[in-house]
Amino acid sequence: MSTDHQGQVEKILKELGKRIDELILEAKGAKDDIRDEVEDKIKELKKKKSKLDDEYQSFKDKNEGKWDEIKTHLMAAAEEIKRAAEAAFKK
Repeated sequence: MSTDHQGQVEKILKELGKRIDELILEAKGAKDDIRDEVEDKIKELKKKKSKLDDEYQSFKDKNEGKWDEIKTHLMAAAEEIKRAAEAAFKK
């Protein structure tokens, strides 16, 4: 996974956490019956966010080695092309 994609996902997860925190603050000022309903929704959102965090970390862990392997092969191929180009221009 590229650093850009990784940063975007982490930004989204962070924003989601921030929104949940804002909901918690808003719920404190609500009437009792509404507050109970909102708190239930907040608990549900927290569970979903936690699941997303876990799935993202799992994906990141599973694919990190693959990206490193691909990156290594791409760098080797780029170096080989560079050497071939240098050899062609020397002639």
